[in-house]
Amino acid sequence: MANRLDFTQEANDCFRLAESETQAEVKAILMGMAYGWLTLADHRRASGEGRREPIDEPTEEPIDDLL
Repeated sequence: MANRLDFTQEANDCFRLAESETQAEVKAILMGMAYGWLTLADHRRASGEGRREPIDEPTEEPIDDLL
């Protein structure tokens, strides 16, 4: 199973990069990206996705009740 992307950590990384950036245009882009990641984190939190049980991996067994 792939690791789950931590939107808040991605935002923090963008903010950290923006702090050290000297070009105003690049700094603005990084700040925008950071706020985008925070928006995704808020949506995930609001949807309750962080508290859901993991979905079982698909099996190759046929499901008779669907036929």
